[in-house]
Amino acid sequence: MRLRRGRTKDADGGALTDAEIIAWSAQDPDIFSTIIDRHARGVHRHLVRRLGVPAADVLVAETFLAAFRLRHRFDINRSDARPWLDGLATELANQYRAAGKAER
Repeated sequence: MRLRRGRTKDADGGALTDAEIIAWSAQDPDIFSTIIDRHARGVHRHLVRRLGVPAADVLVAETFLAAFRLRHRFDINRSDARPWLDGLATELANQYRAAGKAER
């Protein structure tokens, strides 16, 4: 796969999968922002269901920071990053709740 900086389409004009974008982000970290654009709203909803809006507002950013740092662990055989991101968000939510920061 060959991409030009800032592109999220393959040579045929089709949208790249999350796996392709995450793999490419090893060479071009800026492209990871596409993952954020695609999934931030859904991850936020996932966190709201667990902790409420104020905590979700904080943890959505932490989720994507963790995802960026751990992107080398993403299984590129899976085209959709959403289950992985939700797993990271759930782990952060559990830590948040255990620290006693969750709404009561």
